[in-house]
Amino acid sequence: MQELVGRLTALDAEATETIKVIAYFDVLVAGHASTQVILRGAAILSGCAAGFSSDDAVLRIDASGVRALEPCTRDGWPSHSFGGGMAWIEREGSAHANDDMILERLAIALGIAWERISPAAATRRALQVIIDSESTPQARLEATHRLRLVPRTLYRVSATPEDTILSGPSVVLSTDFGSIRAGLQATEITEVVEPTERAGIGISTPPDALDRSWASALIALRLSSEREPVVNAEELGAMLLLADATDGRAHDSPDLIALEALVQSQPRAAAILESIADTDSLRAVAVEVGLHHSTVQAKAAGFADALGFDPRSPRGRVRLALALALRRLATNRFD
Repeated sequence: MQELVGRLTALDAEATETIKVIAYFDVLVAGHASTQVILRGAAILSGCAAGFSSDDAVLRIDASGVRALEPCTRDGWPSHSFGGGMAWIEREGSAHANDDMILERLAIALGIAWERISPAAATRRALQVIIDSESTPQARLEATHRLRLVPRTLYRVSATPEDTILSGPSVVLSTDFGSIRAGLQATEITEVVEPTERAGIGISTPPDALDRSWASALIALRLSSEREPVVNAEELGAMLLLADATDGRAHDSPDLIALEALVQSQPRAAAILESIADTDSLRAVAVEVGLHHSTVQAKAAGFADALGFDPRSPRGRVRLALALALRRLATNRFD
């Protein structure tokens, strides 16, 4: 870094100062500096007061690096969000050349420090540990204590899109299916989200088996649809085993290939087929999708030709339901 600064000095003084700002905050982060020390650095670098606010605290440091006891008197300062709240610098008049960089690095450093010391962050880390199938028994036990879970009591994990608001402990995880929020609830809690929001509810397990609950919740979320936005893994039965066995290989299914081709060629086919799989008669399908009974009959006959099996027969409805489930597993993404 020092060599890079030396080279840039001869070329661009402003770029040199920017690199120094980055290096300064990197040193603070590497040294596990407190939030107050980080904020003092921003105040000294910018030459004006700096502060941050969160749900738990508000802290301001004046331009000389001394903690300011009086509250911030004006809104509208240049600001930047971080994981625990909002940081700002109290610049009067025109912005200086490196204000944006100081503010950005301040927010990054505060976010890292907040993750290290915040009780909420510690809870998120514990939840991540306890639902990870590769966690050691000791790490799982420590996470159980952190989350204050009771051994031999049943809990369950939910899987929802990242922006879903949950009442209990939760953590956002990166998965092959998008950023998914994992939430932890006691088994007796029945309503995890609003009925119209997407959610997968995992099987109930004791704390030392919550990785299984998370795996089942993720499958349940992937099986959700507009028709059935909330799926409970405990109601899936053998479908959990099927999903696990076919992951990564669903596209090889002839029924799924035929179904995908049909859905791509007829936009309304998916909704009609979902209804056929879930209802007892074509008349009920017609009412649900808003078509005449004779129109649904004709479409069902055409679907039978396209799929290679008759979805109106008992065996055909089973094949259709499985093909639709495989399609959701293969295509549902929550980015």
